[in-house]
Amino acid sequence: MYIAIRDSVLLEVFPNVVEGAKYLNINHIEFRLNNNFSVANLESDGEMLLETDEQILLYKEECQKQNLIVSALLTEFDLSMASFEKSVEWFKKAVHIAEALEAKVIRIDSMVQQEHLYTFGKKVELYTNVFSEVIAETDDTEIEFGLENHGREGNNPIFLWAVVKNIDSPRFGLTLDFGNFYWRGYPLSETETILKLLAPYTKHTHIKNIAYPKTAQEIYREVGWEYDTYVCPIFQGDINIESVLIELKNADYNNVLCIEDESLHHYSDPEKKKEILQKDTEFLIEIMNDIQFDN
Repeated sequence: MYIAIRDSVLLEVFPNVVEGAKYLNINHIEFRLNNNFSVANLESDGEMLLETDEQILLYKEECQKQNLIVSALLTEFDLSMASFEKSVEWFKKAVHIAEALEAKVIRIDSMVQQEHLYTFGKKVELYTNVFSEVIAETDDTEIEFGLENHGREGNNPIFLWAVVKNIDSPRFGLTLDFGNFYWRGYPLSETETILKLLAPYTKHTHIKNIAYPKTAQEIYREVGWEYDTYVCPIFQGDINIESVLIELKNADYNNVLCIEDESLHHYSDPEKKKEILQKDTEFLIEIMNDIQFDN
């Protein structure tokens, strides 16, 4: 078990991915794979295309040179904005890139722009059909998929469970975001219960936290209520991170714990931001040691 961090979190604080990874002593990175198959440059601004095998190999060699491991690819491809055929082909290409870069999992976004056009059943059907086909057409690889609890309807645990159960593949599960159910408006105790219930289906994680006032913790809130105000460092929030990680351990989870601290906008001093990420890292390492997660 290792600590990872999203490339976008590093780039909020550091001029490039390499400098941030070295500062935090983290070499497992989740890279965002854009819809045009580009990713962040490692040592400079801008992006690099991974359209050809040559480009993919070059990126892999650069990662190896910098001792960086691609733990996951974060995708934001919107199934509601493309045909079934285009969606399947896009994710087959993403699988090819992930396999070449030796990433274990591809994060899938459950938030779609045309949410209003889909009933619950139709949205379950959309995800089920696309990813059942992608998995069938990539059966020669072990690359896994993690559907993230993200957005208004994507944070419905019944939706997530239904898609996972309908696809019924050992390669398909969840990117379990620790903060998003709380953001969605579930009370704290219900949030923690949902996270624990979904632990057996988890392929990947995004770890963040929120510190709501006591009066708001155990009530149902509006979606996203005062999130920008109360999102906080991982080590300071309401959600009992350790209790959820114990459930992941009991479920034999064997991928990374990925830092997605979205509180950094609260701090104007770059050194303070670095300090926060360092404390996030140390906090998770301490928990891993306490509950004896395998390394």
